[in-house]
Order: sequence, then C-alpha cells, then structure tokens
Amino acid sequence: MNRVKYLVAVAAVVIIAGTESLAQEQLDLQRMAARMKQNQKDLQQYTWESQVQYEVNGVQRRIDRFRVRYDGNGSLERTQTGGESVKGKLRRPNGKKLSKKEREAAHAFAMEVKGQLDAYLNPLFAARAVSTAVATVEEDTIHLQSHDVVNTGDTVKIDLALGSKLPKTLKATTTVGGSPVELDVSFGALEYGPSHPAQSITTAEWEGMKLTIITENSNYSR
Repeated sequence: MNRVKYLVAVAAVVIIAGTESLAQEQLDLQRMAARMKQNQKDLQQYTWESQVQYEVNGVQRRIDRFRVRYDGNGSLERTQTGGESVKGKLRRPNGKKLSKKEREAAHAFAMEVKGQLDAYLNPLFAARAVSTAVATVEEDTIHLQSHDVVNTGDTVKIDLALGSKLPKTLKATTTVGGSPVELDVSFGALEYGPSHPAQSITTAEWEGMKLTIITENSNYSR
C-alpha cells in the first residue's frame, strides 16, 4: 500500500471511530436522564406565571391564572391570582344541559386529567422517561420514545436538541378513567438558565365532549 492510500485508510478509521464515539456520547441515555433531572431541579429555584384555559368542544369555558413553583419533591405548587369563567350552562353536543351532578363529574375528570398529566413534568418521571427510552438521531434532534413511565400502557415521546441535550418537545399519551388523553408540551429556555415548559395542550374526551386544557407559562424569576 502506498503512502497516500495508507493515510486515506488511517483517516477513514479515525473518522469512523470518532463518529461512533460521538454517537455513543449522544445516545448515553443515563447521562441525558441526569441532565434532564438536573434541569428540572434547577427550575425549582424559579417561580413563574401560568395561565390555564379550559375549552369544551372548542368553546372557552374558563381561564385561571396562577403563580407557580416546584416544591422540594418536584410537584407543582399553585397560588391562584385571578381568573374568569363563561356564564351559561355547559351543554352536550346535542344541546342538552348538564345537570349539577354531571357538571361536578366533568370538573372532577378535568382536574384528574390535569393532575396526572402534570406528573410527566416531575423531575423523577422526566428522568425515567429518558433513561428507559429507545433513542434515534435525526439531523439536530434526538428522538426518545418510552413506555409505562407514569401509567401502565402510556407512551412518552421527547425530542432533545442534539447539542445541548435539552428538551424541545414532549408528547404523552395515556388514559384516565378509561378515556384517551394526550399531552403536548413545547419548551422554552431561560437566558443562562434551564429550559422550561412554555406551553402545554392537553386533550381528552368525557362522555362524548372534547376537553382541551391550554397552559401557558411566562415571567420566570428567581
């Protein structure tokens, strides 16, 4: 083998080895899970404003505003600062009004949905979703998919930025009370600080009525 061919062969081996090493580093799930957990823990130093909008069959029914923070266990603490609700009876698609008992059941279902879906942003479960995932890389994004993270039978998909390993989006599908529920989260990032859920959209169905919960977070401060 002449010198030129030898150098080309050596270069090819170095490139291949370097690519494999980079891929291994990029797909080190335990390391990514630790970074995810640390990011979520860093958020515990912040408080922020959150607006939660409830829609039934595409019609806005209520808006609540909160001041929010994480407690030491990674659970959300909310202090309500305002809100308003739409007057008028809640109706089924056929126009029939819901009774007081049915309205209470619908409200209880909405709160159960929101409570269960909040768990997917808990540091413990966020790290578990990453560490147990199947990972693939496409251009500048790491795609993760895991199952049975919070509830048996659920599926969690997380997209991470390839460079920073910080989350870009999260999608969770599960069931609550036998009804299918989906959570879609888009993340933002604080300057010189952690990434955070900027917006989440939760969709579910209750006795033929479509429930949508839109949460928008802003004004993070330490």
